[in-house]
Amino acid sequence: EPVRQARRQLPVSPKLGLLYAAIESSERLRADIVEAALNALLAEGLAQVRDRGAFEARAAAAARELFPEAMKRLQLAEAILAGYAEVRAKLESKLMGWASGNLDDIRAHLSSLVHPGFLRETPPALLAELPRYLRGLSLRAERAIADPLKDQARMLELRPYDEALRAAPLPLSPEWQAFRHDLEELRVQTFAQELGTRRPVSHKRLARQLERLG
Repeated sequence: EPVRQARRQLPVSPKLGLLYAAIESSERLRADIVEAALNALLAEGLAQVRDRGAFEARAAAAARELFPEAMKRLQLAEAILAGYAEVRAKLESKLMGWASGNLDDIRAHLSSLVHPGFLRETPPALLAELPRYLRGLSLRAERAIADPLKDQARMLELRPYDEALRAAPLPLSPEWQAFRHDLEELRVQTFAQELGTRRPVSHKRLARQLERLG
C-alpha cells in the first residue's frame, strides 16, 4: 500500500513525462521512481534481518521513508532527463560526416547510462552521479565536434575498459558494478576534468580491477 500511495502522490509534471517518453512509456515513470527509492532504502543492511521482529521493523521504516525518498528520486530524475535532453541536442554535426565516429561513441555511452528501466536498474550510488556524468558527456560532445582527433585519442585510451564491461556477464556482480562506477569517473577525468571526480581513479586502478575480475 505505501508503494501504491507513493506512486499516486508523486507530483510528476507533464514535461517530465514527455522527456521520459523518449526513453520508455511515460506510464512507467511513477513506478520506476518509486522502485528507485525503494532500492535506495533497501540497498544495505538486509543481511542483519534475521527474525520476524527485525523484518517488520525494517519494513515499517521503509514504509515511513518511502515517499520522502521518492521525492528525492523525482528531483534526481528531473536532473537526469534534463541532462539527457541536453546531450541529445548536441549529437548532430553541422558538417556531413564530421566527427561521426566520435558522436556514435557518445550516443552509445548515452544509451548505456539512460535506457528503458535505468531508474529502477541502476545502483543507487551510480544513479546519484548521472547528472554529472551527463554534463561530462555534454562537454565531450562540444569538444569532439571542435577537435575530433583529440577526442578520438582519448576515446581509444578507454576502449579496452569499454569492451571488457560490454563482455561482462549479466547481471553485473558488485565487483563489475564497482568497475563500471570507476570507469564513469575516469571518463569524467578524461573528457571533462573540470567537473571533478568523487573517487580516486586512474588507468592503473582499472587495469588492476580487470586483472582481479579475470
